[in-house]
Amino acid sequence: MRRTISVWVPCPRRTGLSTTASAARAREWSGEFRPDRRAVREARAAARRLLPRLGYRGELDAPVLIVSELVTNAVEHGSSPEDTALLLRLSVHPYGGLSVEMTDGGSLPAAPPAPPPHPEAESGRGLFLVHALGARTTWEQAATGKTMRAFLPLGGTVPR
Repeated sequence: MRRTISVWVPCPRRTGLSTTASAARAREWSGEFRPDRRAVREARAAARRLLPRLGYRGELDAPVLIVSELVTNAVEHGSSPEDTALLLRLSVHPYGGLSVEMTDGGSLPAAPPAPPPHPEAESGRGLFLVHALGARTTWEQAATGKTMRAFLPLGGTVPR
């Protein structure tokens, strides 16, 4: 027997959106955000509100910070004037881990992320923070842009 959950949440681009996921697989939600700085605040609020509804059992500060960093990177480095939306997907896995995916209209960087910047620099720590929280990241180029994924295991230990 398949059980499903439905989550409704206001979306900044529409009056709302509905999503259904199988309880036997990862519980998922995805939503679109405008490619501007307001998206960061809106995505953080959506993650904080939705993760418990999707069955995430861990504390929320680390996943919300990961969402914030991935959306910030997409807004600052991945979106172009032609982009109409950024796509955020949250997936809570049956064993408790969390995947955060951010898709934008950009392309993959030519090199891996740089080490953290000078201690007095005001930016450049996003992916360093994501990794420091115990998340593993991957990138994928698609015809319409790139997707960055961060996997955060429940308890902070990345499976190999």
